[in-house]
Parts: sequence; C-alpha cells; structure tokens
Amino acid sequence: MALLLISFFLFFAVFLRIAVQWYRTNDLGLRAASLNAPLIEILPGTIFILSFCVALVIAVLGFLEMLSAIVVLPNVMRWLFFAVGLIGIATTVISQNQMGDSWRIGVDQQETTDLKTNGLYARSRNPIYFGILLFWIGLCGTFVQPILLASATICWICIELIVRKIEEPYLVRIHGDAFIQYIKRTKRYSLL
Repeated sequence: MALLLISFFLFFAVFLRIAVQWYRTNDLGLRAASLNAPLIEILPGTIFILSFCVALVIAVLGFLEMLSAIVVLPNVMRWLFFAVGLIGIATTVISQNQMGDSWRIGVDQQETTDLKTNGLYARSRNPIYFGILLFWIGLCGTFVQPILLASATICWICIELIVRKIEEPYLVRIHGDAFIQYIKRTKRYSLL
C-alpha cells in the first residue's frame, strides 16, 4: 500500500504536474536556489526532496519484504490511512491546478507571480502543503516504520522553514499589503 501511495503522489503531484506546466507554459516550474543563496534557501528544499527519496526507498524495501513495519495495523485501518493519503494527493493536485501558471517548486526571488486567493486558497494559504501533510499521515499509517515517521517529521520541519523563511517573506515583498490582508483572513495550512 505504501509503495502504491508514494507512486501515486510522485506521478500525479510531481511528474504529471511538471508535464502540465511544461505543456501550458514551456517552463517546468522548477526553481532551484542558486549555489550562492543563503543556506536557509538551499537546505530546506534539498532536505524536503531527500525526505521523499527516503520514503520511496522505505516503501520499496517494505514491498520487497526486506523491511518490516514495527506495527501492522488491521487492514481496515490501513485502508483508512490509504484513503487519507489519497485525499492528500487529491488536495495537492487540485491546489496545484488552482495555482495555474503561477505554480512553482521553489522560489525565484526575482520572479513575480500572481497571488492566488480563490478556490482552496480562499481557505488556506498553503493547501498544497496541507495535502502533503495528509499524504504523509496516510503513508505513515499504511506502513508504520520509524524511518518513515522520521522522514515525515523532517519533511514537515522543512515545509515550515520554506513557508516561514522563504515563501511568506517573498510574497510580502512582491504583493505587499494584498498578501498581509490575505494572511489576516486565511489560515496557513488548514482547510477547515
């Protein structure tokens, strides 16, 4: 189940989204920090990607029965977690699509994109990350493994750093008062 879930995430939320962005804009939407950027712009994004790589390896090892779960939940619970993971993937993909041509992985400090405040963005400033959180909860529940739980925790710490130290300061600089007013009326992650 875990391998299927992470495969769905990588296919729909990463590879397919990059292909859609390329088709629509002739731009992959990938923005890597330059090597001379401050470490706060380099490390969180790099570690974020590595956390998914580790999760993929853990899922493959579990599938090949080379690594066991420390707790095997009843099938009904595993299917429930799988459903939570699918909801997370759907939330991520819908949020990416609602960003349209402004969607990016990473921040180019010299680039200006539109501020999105409609759709899921009317309820959450970061519905993509909320979807990723649901994905991780689902993944960790389908295959309970300490390394996977550690990867999820590290990924979330990276998301916090990316949002608070890179994305939000960038959006305040680019959109000024419009973003500050948006912050006042919209939660950082939750859609509820």
